[in-house]
Amino acid sequence: MNKRNLFEEMMQGIDEMAAQREGKITLRQVTVENRPAPEVTADEIVALRKKMKMSQKVFAMRIRTSAETLRNWEQDKAKPNAQAALLIKLVEQYPDMVDRLASV
Repeated sequence: MNKRNLFEEMMQGIDEMAAQREGKITLRQVTVENRPAPEVTADEIVALRKKMKMSQKVFAMRIRTSAETLRNWEQDKAKPNAQAALLIKLVEQYPDMVDRLASV
């Protein structure tokens, strides 16, 4: 059985109180649903790009990836990673996201 380190526990409590005062959000305060990364198919990517009336190069530049990577996604030679898939889903749901990305 391990001995408790009361000083360390008190300091942790003080740090947590300070974080709460600063408005820091922690898992003790909120419940966050652990959701898997979205799946994005090659057809969905092509349809989205065409709906936005963008060439592969322009769309790739807007979502900050290479045209070759986008081409591989569209030809189903590769799959977007979790972050890219999420970004594509965001652009699909909120088309103005591509313009917002340009300002970042």
